[in-house]
Amino acid sequence: MRLTIAGKSVLTVCLLITFSLALVGLYLAHRERESLLSQIVARLEAQTSLLAAETPESIVFGDAWARGVAARTKTRVTVIMADGRVLADSEESSEQMENHWDRPEISAALRTGSGQAVRFSRTLSRDLVYFARSVPTAGGPLLLRLSVPVGEVSQGA
Repeated sequence: MRLTIAGKSVLTVCLLITFSLALVGLYLAHRERESLLSQIVARLEAQTSLLAAETPESIVFGDAWARGVAARTKTRVTVIMADGRVLADSEESSEQMENHWDRPEISAALRTGSGQAVRFSRTLSRDLVYFARSVPTAGGPLLLRLSVPVGEVSQGA
């Protein structure tokens, strides 16, 4: 069976439309993810702002304080000293955790007061959205970091 010129033209137009719709779909999915990511970062930023006054309590109560805050905020909570030592964490024993001075969100928070990153967590073995805020205390700045799994961003949480 041979296609006529009209048939070939219709087939070409259909293929172009299909290809164009696929590109638009990919673009819209990317934009939606970026928008959801921005919303999650804004939520984490607001939560760290509200928790800043409580953060010095983490010096005394450590991981127990972080677990309590995590239950309220539905996030992973980490408090880090300016030298990178983990003071409190809601998921792991802070005493067992490695130094965090080289994490991008921590470096940014030390330089500018806040920082964010989307990256793989070696502790939890999955991608997380992180937001860190520098909290001034009498003993020097502490870094309050909240995070949520990237999967929650994809699901619109």
